[in-house]
Amino acid sequence: MTVIGRMSVALQGLTRNMQFCSQRLTSSAPKIALLGAAGGIGQPLGLLLKMNKHVAKLALYDIKGTPGVAADLSHIDSKAHVTAHTGPNELNEALQGADIVVIPAGLPRKPGFSI
Repeated sequence: MTVIGRMSVALQGLTRNMQFCSQRLTSSAPKIALLGAAGGIGQPLGLLLKMNKHVAKLALYDIKGTPGVAADLSHIDSKAHVTAHTGPNELNEALQGADIVVIPAGLPRKPGFSI
């Protein structure tokens, strides 16, 4: 299964959880904070979340590169409002009011790295 295929399956599970949680939240459409949004998994996951009809707000956070990802996603016509947050000083702002936090962030692989 490809990375996009695995992410699609994970997103389906996340969507089911959001539907379940939205019944218990004060708002029917949650704010999602995506930490690691500029990485290899975070970027396509951000795209899938932006297109998801259950998402009202999408806060993208990473140590660098977040404004570019947010600019790309803002061109997609959906109800999700995207905000970009970069660096440790903006982490609290990204998490403020988040109903769901997704963390695809990790250390980049280095030559010779094995699982």
